[in-house]
Amino acid sequence: MRARRLVALLAAAAATAAALVATPAPAHAESNGGVRILPLGDSITDGFNVPGGYRINLWRALAAAGHPVDFVGSQFNGPADLPDHDHEGHPGWRIDQVDANATAWVSATAPRSVLIHLGTNDVVQNYDLAGAPSRLSGLIDHVRAAAPGADVFVASIIPLADPARESAANAFNATIPGIVAGKGARVHFVDMHAALSTADLADGVHPTRAGYDKMAARWASALASVPGSAGDDGAATTLPVDTNVSLRATTACCTTRYARHQNGLGYTEVVTAASDALLKQDATWRVVPGLAGGCYSLQSRNYPTYYLRHQNGRVKISADDGTALMHADATWCARTAPGGVRLASWNFSGSYLRHINSELWLATPGGTAAQDNANSLVPDITWAVTSPWA
Repeated sequence: MRARRLVALLAAAAATAAALVATPAPAHAESNGGVRILPLGDSITDGFNVPGGYRINLWRALAAAGHPVDFVGSQFNGPADLPDHDHEGHPGWRIDQVDANATAWVSATAPRSVLIHLGTNDVVQNYDLAGAPSRLSGLIDHVRAAAPGADVFVASIIPLADPARESAANAFNATIPGIVAGKGARVHFVDMHAALSTADLADGVHPTRAGYDKMAARWASALASVPGSAGDDGAATTLPVDTNVSLRATTACCTTRYARHQNGLGYTEVVTAASDALLKQDATWRVVPGLAGGCYSLQSRNYPTYYLRHQNGRVKISADDGTALMHADATWCARTAPGGVRLASWNFSGSYLRHINSELWLATPGGTAAQDNANSLVPDITWAVTSPWA
């Protein structure tokens, strides 16, 4: 009896130990259809002591610049107001440990850009510092091989408060520009060390929230300096002035739906050749010079003194009352997007005409309203400009 009980206890203990060391599958994975960016690193990428770390303000900065992006990776954390929590930051990991998994991670996520901040744990653990540059070089090679079309941004590691560690970090950082220079035009050096000081550290190693925000600004600047690294969409484009058009949704679920007005409010609705004349007219807009003095306004086909505008977030049609606010609310700037165009608000930078639950709203990526939700945001703010229904 005792022997059987001992065996059972040992089996239970083994099962418990296995559960503790097993690597759990990620609890979540988010995708909004944006340009895929892989944040790759250690606890600083994870956001130690500030969950989400630099990724919080980086996502917001890119969205405000007209580039909603899709962070990718097998890890997931950050605050509720960060629209995309995915990343590949592993607390305590050195370059060699990340490198052992990098090919699989990059192949699985197919990123357009990769952000690498690695080497801090090599310094903190005093792990073969002479070999650290070679390990970083090998990691870059493996990332490039797994995603040959990606831009890879390699950062110097941020300052460390301990003088001996900071000296080692400086020696490691000094090798990085030369490593990057030998990797080709798609690999870029980012001087992250210069972006922070030891005053930006919470514990001598990891940044404060202000320090992470400085990292975000440096990453955003680096991405902005390489066209296409955060997406090719967002460039100004033209619409056919004094021409009737219809606006078709491009989201996979809704490609037969068109922007229309009904009882003064904006909606999407399925329109076909068999639709009645009123629906076809409601789903037709005349492109005219922008009432605010630039870009474009969309004039109702069947109510020619009314224009498509936003008001308190909701998109509707309103008569031109001659006020500056109405003119601004009814002016839209066309920007390129994969599969169509975005219609950006004239007076709310970084906000776009969006359909959600068959309604038209003004959406601000990263905002707090329901229509700002990042899930499926990118296709929902993209419209195909088609021949008019009426």
